Amino acid sequence: MNYIKNFVNFTRAFIIFPVIAALLTVSTANASSDDEAEFLKAAFSGQPENLKQLLDKGVNVNYQNDKGFSALIVASQYGHADNVNLLLDKNADVNLKNAGGATALIIAAKNGHADVVNALLAKGAQINAQTTDGITALMLAIQKGHDAIANTLLEKGADIHLQTQDKLTALIIAAMDGRAGMVDTLLEKGAKIDAQAADNTTALYMAARNGHTAIVKTLLAKNAPVDIVAINDTTPLYIAAQNGHGEIVDALLAKGAKTDVQDKNGATPLTLAALIGHANVVKALIKHGAKVDHQATNGFTPLILAAQNGHTPVIEILLENGAKIDLQNDDGITALMWAALHDHADTVKVMLAKGANPKIKSKTEKTAAEIAKDPAIVELLQAAVK
Repeated sequence: MNYIKNFVNFTRAFIIFPVIAALLTVSTANASSDDEAEFLKAAFSGQPENLKQLLDKGVNVNYQNDKGFSALIVASQYGHADNVNLLLDKNADVNLKNAGGATALIIAAKNGHADVVNALLAKGAQINAQTTDGITALMLAIQKGHDAIANTLLEKGADIHLQTQDKLTALIIAAMDGRAGMVDTLLEKGAKIDAQAADNTTALYMAARNGHTAIVKTLLAKNAPVDIVAINDTTPLYIAAQNGHGEIVDALLAKGAKTDVQDKNGATPLTLAALIGHANVVKALIKHGAKVDHQATNGFTPLILAAQNGHTPVIEILLENGAKIDLQNDDGITALMWAALHDHADTVKVMLAKGANPKIKSKTEKTAAEIAKDPAIVELLQAAVK
């Protein structure tokens, strides 16, 4: 999901910027370049006396280097409140942006500097300013867990409905990062529970994906749409099953989530849970009617995939619930053959004990014994044939 990567990359490139390097990047085209460099360094190191001296020498309070950093932006990033107040008293432009479109307020909010945030707001900082990627101060305060700052921004009128370039909202970010308290606050303030990011994922999807159970339950209690399908053809239930979040799977199923939704490869939540070996999730899905013999692309069933990876407990659950032990995929390979091919001796033993037929041949006319590589498994299978 590229929008998550973009969100992280932005914070690295323009908000967690290596400021010392930026401070040394100044133009040498005029005689004041040394003073300008010192001005930014003073802002970085928290030296209000040096700032005042340089301002008295005529340095422009709003000077920006080629990365767009002003003294106010630098001081705000590092929480130097004395520097910030001095610069504001000298009429520093509170809404200047760096090369990534971040203002002093956005950067201060991201870094958790509440006193700086308050000072900037008092001087008219644009509370809903957005970076070039559409990120706001509120979004970053939420993402980083700075609840006090987020609440201040909300009290001062921050727009909860703004979206990033990839259509992330404050609610989606809060759900994605497990900020349960902020999810509650945003919902109380009217955040759109069904807002979708660029790939159609919602707050519920992101909470389900990342295992934030309390948030999932909160969103479901507020009637979040349970079966919205993301661009990759997955749902909250699918992604929770894939990641083994059993309690979340239970909560989604209790709200009527569809068990047999398929991704572009024909895989269902049960397919993924069996493949990865999430036995508790497999049980829950079957209990709610998931098809145990569903065949995805190329004919793979949950049983075949579980056998391929040696997930014996999952195999036993599937067989206890009626999975056909000798189903073949499009190449004629059975679950027993896959277990043998991948050297899962214990799984082979269990499947033979459950009645798997070792005489079945694949489309290449090979039996499980002929496919197996481990001599002990070959011997086991040959003995079963006799």
